[in-house]
Amino acid sequence: MLGKLMKYEWKATWKLLLSANILTVVMTVLARCMVSLMDQAGHSDFRMVDFMAVMVLFTYVGSMFAVCIGTTIYLIHRFYTSTYGDQGYLLHTLPVDTHHIIIAKVLVSAAWVTINIVFIYLSVIFLLATSSEILHSMMEGMVDVIEYLGAEKISLFTVVMTLIAFIFSIFARVLKVGACISLGQLSSNHKLMLSFAWYVGIYVVEQMFQGVYFAIMVYVQEKASYRSYWSYGSYFDNQWETTLLAAILSCVAYYLLTWYVMDKKLNLD
Repeated sequence: MLGKLMKYEWKATWKLLLSANILTVVMTVLARCMVSLMDQAGHSDFRMVDFMAVMVLFTYVGSMFAVCIGTTIYLIHRFYTSTYGDQGYLLHTLPVDTHHIIIAKVLVSAAWVTINIVFIYLSVIFLLATSSEILHSMMEGMVDVIEYLGAEKISLFTVVMTLIAFIFSIFARVLKVGACISLGQLSSNHKLMLSFAWYVGIYVVEQMFQGVYFAIMVYVQEKASYRSYWSYGSYFDNQWETTLLAAILSCVAYYLLTWYVMDKKLNLD
């Protein structure tokens, strides 16, 4: 049943979100062409070509923001309407376990967020690599940064675990939105406004905990004279542990909140 739910969720979202990512590709190619044309243009054509290139680049940046924000808004709207809106009446009458509903929506939403991030990163890299010289400079810069961070102390295991921590952080963000929307349904009026209030409140609490954590870490490092042998490489080698632990705890908390409201306190009025 989980596979069927994921297939249905994917079919309901792929047309619009795939079109948004195709827009990213089109704008990237157009911006790349305009940058190349500006580099090759003569002085007599500089003003017109430069103006066109700037306009295209502004449009490119705007489209990237539009795709990111649009994808987020659409996924939030999709979760709300399909679980607590008009479609929710049909969904919750199906012989489907609540856990399967949540997992299907989280996996598909996280997949689209990841695809969106990958497309944008590749777009920026492609746009910056306008020539082999620039690409070579970029690679040299990356090598210098890695050496500065202490690459000899960064193992393949660390890289893999950092990637896993990043994936779990995406799950945590998706589940946080779902939990806030679910908590907003506990009110009989102004459900969306209450959902937004829950999101702001949780965000503030998270930032407070994060600030306290970093303050404690700085205090411990100073007391232990940790800075005498502390390096960026060792910090990077251990940072994934904190990120992964925080993401897992957040996933569990937000998942349980979403499940409790959806299974025990469901209110579609």
